[in-house]
Amino acid sequence: MSKPLYRQIAEAFEQKIRSGELDVDDVLPTEQSLQDMYNVSRVTVRKAIEQLENQGLVQRIKGSGTYVKYNPAKYDSFQLKGFDENITAQGRTAGTKVIHFQLEPAPSAIAEHLKIEAGTMIFSIIRIRTIDDEPEILEQSYMPLSLFPDLSVEVMQTSKYHYIEKQKGYQISHSRQDLKPVLATDVIAKHLNIKTNHPVIRQRSTSELINGEIFEYSVQYLRGFQYRFEYIARRGLE
Repeated sequence: MSKPLYRQIAEAFEQKIRSGELDVDDVLPTEQSLQDMYNVSRVTVRKAIEQLENQGLVQRIKGSGTYVKYNPAKYDSFQLKGFDENITAQGRTAGTKVIHFQLEPAPSAIAEHLKIEAGTMIFSIIRIRTIDDEPEILEQSYMPLSLFPDLSVEVMQTSKYHYIEKQKGYQISHSRQDLKPVLATDVIAKHLNIKTNHPVIRQRSTSELINGEIFEYSVQYLRGFQYRFEYIARRGLE
């Protein structure tokens, strides 16, 4: 049995909003435009908008129009927080799936990032990070065996920062990060449930302990559907 037309319309706009095609404060087409677009009645259009309102995705402003109000999870680049900590603080549900966990000699390029000798044993880990059960980040991490001899799949399925600070007793200092837009490869697309060549954000991070030791080098690929970076630029005054 096919879905009612109002639900089909609502779900089409839900996808546009969650994918970022429609951004916060963007205005939806008028009711008349939607009637013409989908060849439906005004009642059907209003029921579709009502469903979006009930989901907290749009807001109708009398005399102005219907606006997108969906707010994705935000990442404050000036506060170093773990993924789980950041997402749960915003009332969302964070999840992690480890799809690769292996002990191996560090290739030269990875060793350079970790400031260790090539061939030193490291953990190579690939995880999928989810928000409200939707894949959002594909993460490849490299961590030295010398710092984390008891690292396990179970640990990496939970909060990495909690393990490092609470279980290992290390003090994290900072993380150096760079961002670049890239196109999703077949592998990235498969794990993030997007199409090949869809634009994603690549984030590379090198993280240090308070004593200057590098404890992780990671590369993350973000869909950007539910996760955004937030920057605050301040002008220094003498």
